[in-house]
Amino acid sequence: MMFEKFLNHFQQLGRADKTIQNYETAWKAFEKWIRETDPTITDPVYATQKDISDYKRYMLKFGGRNGGPAKPSTMQLYFVQLNAIFKYFAKQGYIPDNPVGPIKKPPAARRFPKWLSKNEQNALLRELRDNRLSEAKRDNAIVVTMLRMGLRVHELCDLKREDLTMSERKGTAYIHGKGDKDREVPVNADVRTAIQAYLQERKDSIPYVFLSQRSAKISVRAVQHIIAKYRNRTGIKHLTCHSLRHSFGHDLVMKDVDLQRVATLMGHFKEDGSPNIEMTMIYTTPGVEDLEAAVESISWT
Repeated sequence: MMFEKFLNHFQQLGRADKTIQNYETAWKAFEKWIRETDPTITDPVYATQKDISDYKRYMLKFGGRNGGPAKPSTMQLYFVQLNAIFKYFAKQGYIPDNPVGPIKKPPAARRFPKWLSKNEQNALLRELRDNRLSEAKRDNAIVVTMLRMGLRVHELCDLKREDLTMSERKGTAYIHGKGDKDREVPVNADVRTAIQAYLQERKDSIPYVFLSQRSAKISVRAVQHIIAKYRNRTGIKHLTCHSLRHSFGHDLVMKDVDLQRVATLMGHFKEDGSPNIEMTMIYTTPGVEDLEAAVESISWT
């Protein structure tokens, strides 16, 4: 099938397994719908612009799990993925044009990423400081690295000692980013102190910065488990790996760092490698603490 060629193409580009699975899910959902709608269809690759338009209407009314409308986020994701798939087919000459291109995309769901307020960050750091367990320095280094470098979980797990260049006054980290879009991120004093304290107590020569008790390279699941442990201890319900990363982006925006630099630091890039400012715009949404500070700033007292 032609879709298998698309998957092979994505694998050659180095796309993550989860990303490839998401594209398969979107394609299978579309394939199921079009075959049920028109049994004469030999291959969904030959779908027309009208088919795509009909599928959009179907998603708006019946595309959800319970037979109701699909979630806006699901619709948006499916159409982005279908557009990429058919665009590839057209570029390879399998079909004359991309039938998804002219269709107006479903409205994007408004995303309100969770981040930690200053008080929540302080509560988390206090809990880490009070931790007397053997893995205390490792846990502290993981949290501070995510809070002050904004790494994705897999980026943190992939980080090697050789990727770090640190001195007393400055530091940089070479991050192996999503979609083979690597970047260099400055390592500030908070991160340098936390990582150096953790590495100094280790007596091994294992190349990875973060280890687990069972492996020479900590896994994504292990990091998520660590963060869940501190979520339970602090009572911060939205404390996750994602919220730590989001906190980094939000804190930068609140310090008036321009969006192009924030996008670069966060690893938000377009296909051509330029900073994706649209993705970074989500961090401009003010939180409750930001609104309170704004109101207090005009107080007469």
